[in-house]
Amino acid sequence: MSMFSGKCDLCDHIMGMGGWYDRDGNPVKIGDPDVRAYYSDEYRDFLAFRKQTGGVIHQYKKIKVTNWNYEEVEKLCPQFKAIKHTRIVPDKRQKSGQREETYYTYKYYDKEYSLKEINKKGVYFTVNIEFNTLLDLIPYYPYIVCMSCGSEVVISNQSYVDEAVEDALEAGYFPTMWRYYKKALQDHYREIVLRYYDPTGYECEEEVEFDPKTFTGQVSSPIDDQFRITWILSTGSTLYWVGPKIIDADHGVIKIHEVDFKRFGGKAKVYYVKQRKRDVWIG
Repeated sequence: MSMFSGKCDLCDHIMGMGGWYDRDGNPVKIGDPDVRAYYSDEYRDFLAFRKQTGGVIHQYKKIKVTNWNYEEVEKLCPQFKAIKHTRIVPDKRQKSGQREETYYTYKYYDKEYSLKEINKKGVYFTVNIEFNTLLDLIPYYPYIVCMSCGSEVVISNQSYVDEAVEDALEAGYFPTMWRYYKKALQDHYREIVLRYYDPTGYECEEEVEFDPKTFTGQVSSPIDDQFRITWILSTGSTLYWVGPKIIDADHGVIKIHEVDFKRFGGKAKVYYVKQRKRDVWIG
């Protein structure tokens, strides 16, 4: 069970994706009779999980439909459609004694509902949570994995810790264990930052010449994509269209936007952090 929730959560889910090791950090295989305990390296697990999911995990959120937000709900949920109707109703204020009234029904997965019925059933849309660094993913460690199928991983809408607190309050008491789990997550942040996110000794500044056809250029070292790559502008200048984009971190290939290519004259100075060797860490 995870130290961040006491349940099999996202942290447990990714454990071992980057391979298994013995206590000394040597690679091992599951089922090896000489191995008494298996360990994984969190950073390698993260890289494997990012590769599997394409750097995106999902949540299914429920949204309440109203007479004023149905157009936005249609944008969020392709399976939802508001259908406009008109009908004639009595109205003594009109000379004819009647008027035309507009109302809506709502189609969801090929079945039609009234407003009351659709909210009773519930409309759900998908929230895409993008992550690129380990620090992007850690906040979701205490979340339960609701579904995992190939590259698609869906997590709960709130952490199990927060959910447990709400359930306890409904039962009439306030739990204290959540403090332990929150503190464990905070301590882990600090541990990961100190271990993996100190760029000292790996920071680079280089001028790059970009190809006028592909708008790509190359720095001299592989890029650590756990850090942002940015333009280094001349004194007093802050204007650019968009920051440089990493195309191939292992080969140091980056791309400039066409607008910035023209503005910078085909050359620009960049700041980046070069890759380093990260040893297996058995925590």
